[in-house]
Amino acid sequence: MQSFIEYVQAGLATGVSPERQAQLDVVSDLLGQANSLLEDAKYHPAAAAILVGACLEESLRTWVEAESLSIGKSKPGIDAYSKALRGAELISKQDVKDIISWAGVRNHAAHGEWEEVSDRKRVRLVLDGVNLFMRQKQGT
Repeated sequence: MQSFIEYVQAGLATGVSPERQAQLDVVSDLLGQANSLLEDAKYHPAAAAILVGACLEESLRTWVEAESLSIGKSKPGIDAYSKALRGAELISKQDVKDIISWAGVRNHAAHGEWEEVSDRKRVRLVLDGVNLFMRQKQGT
């Protein structure tokens, strides 16, 4: 019985370690908060865009770590993580293009370029895209 408990605690029953599952759960919760911000007209869509971008980066970072991939001497960030995942053939060229596009929206918001992130529909597309990507690729 103890062996089975250790097997489950190690995440082997689900294929996901408890630590990795906790990371995925946090990202999922934050994406839910981004959705709430986006649905509330009293908040600028940039707030949701920043949260979505942070979730994307955290998700990619933890995925790279879970796969024991290296980003070499690259600066840690969305670009480096997506390149590492692409190099390991875990994501497609189109995935990389999508990730770069989503990161661009996040960067506009983070740098106060409000006119670039004032369209709620555009930020909604980013949120939906990141959600779909994470579900397809990481099982969240």
